[in-house]
Amino acid sequence: MTLPAPDALWRQLARASADRRHPWRVVAFCTQGADGPQARSVILRRVLTDERTLVFYTDARSGKVAELMVCPRVALLMWDPGHRQQLRVDGLAALECNTAAVEQHWAGVPEAARRDYASAAAPGAVVSGHMHAGDPLDRATARRHFSVVTVQVQSLDFLQLDRNAHHRGRYGWDAERGRWELMPLVP
Repeated sequence: MTLPAPDALWRQLARASADRRHPWRVVAFCTQGADGPQARSVILRRVLTDERTLVFYTDARSGKVAELMVCPRVALLMWDPGHRQQLRVDGLAALECNTAAVEQHWAGVPEAARRDYASAAAPGAVVSGHMHAGDPLDRATARRHFSVVTVQVQSLDFLQLDRNAHHRGRYGWDAERGRWELMPLVP
């Protein structure tokens, strides 16, 4: 088995953003918080291959947003159990809240999913006796809570587990040459 070319990995990522059943669609998104590393699952929404960018949605009040403001470096982890493939991604995250691009994303969010941003309480808030996690707010307020996280990818670390021999390689972006450079690694 040879390592896949970077464009093959990007095609898989693009497929994952469109295919709800693709194992790379649900991504472990890791940030650096005040109390140390933090990880949570997010959904890969869009892939911009030419820009080396992955797109996710979040509530602007979530803990990950505060963490990204302090340290924009993130790590992402995808696992495909059927093919025994792991992809680790390092990148720089940016938050978009009130741009035309965010409006385009919001327009594509189904009504049922928009309710996820309409809670009066912030994600992770303690639910008190008088408050319910699902107390809805109006659509305009829900839209203000909706944000887009973009991650510009700096490196891709691919691991293929195989009974005969594992294979691993790290693709780093060479900005000077405008291309991915492969460094084969010991699995």
